[in-house]
Amino acid sequence: MKPLKNTLVFVIMFMIATGYAAQNGFYVPSKVTAVLKFSNVKKGHTYTIKDHKGNIVYSKVIEKGGTYAKKFDFTRLKDGSYTFEVNKDFEITITPFEISLQRVRFFNDQMTKIFKPNVRVEQDILMISQLSLNSVPMHYELFFEDDLIYTGTLEGQQVLNGLLKLSKHEKGTYNLKMKSGDQYYYRTFKF
Repeated sequence: MKPLKNTLVFVIMFMIATGYAAQNGFYVPSKVTAVLKFSNVKKGHTYTIKDHKGNIVYSKVIEKGGTYAKKFDFTRLKDGSYTFEVNKDFEITITPFEISLQRVRFFNDQMTKIFKPNVRVEQDILMISQLSLNSVPMHYELFFEDDLIYTGTLEGQQVLNGLLKLSKHEKGTYNLKMKSGDQYYYRTFKF
């Protein structure tokens, strides 16, 4: 008899609590989820969610290559515009999406691919190249031991190429800072 009495008390208390919550306007948001799938990924690639200002909201390193699928819970994100970026070895894929009224809407037709610059040093020649399908110029700065020694811009074509001759007298660590559109790239190398 006592277990039945305790169960009834619990049920009545639960009914009172839920009735009180509904009556006083407590809001329990529904889940905003989506399953995202990436193919041809490798261990070490990353995916990132950024807000409309470019601030990183979420970022994760992929730990296993192949096809990667993950269910995302967007409930904590505010209504607004975001981008979902998959950062691979030679390219970054950017897909815009929007959260509005507890719904996620991806704009796959607005997806863009950005190809990362390729940087090589052969003997005393620094070679910089980038595939720029939208003909976006790339600005770069070369530093030797933290001192700026050269600035330049590659522009005018879909394949951007630049060559710099390095001084054989300045052996040490070089840093190359590159900007193409809204993306920044950094390379450090020794010569």
